[in-house]
Amino acid sequence: MSETSWLSLVALLMVAVLVVPAALRRNRGVAVRNAALWLAVIVALVWIYDRFGPFGTRF
Repeated sequence: MSETSWLSLVALLMVAVLVVPAALRRNRGVAVRNAALWLAVIVALVWIYDRFGPFGTRF
């Protein structure tokens, strides 16, 4: 990764450290459920892209 990519990753983590605790404190049950659902959707999309996408090595 280039230096710019590392700086972007650090900036994203710093924002997450500030935002995530407040969001979880505000509505703990709903936020955790929604985060789990979104994580499941993202994992499914990544798996589908990896399995059937143009860069897959599986024929």
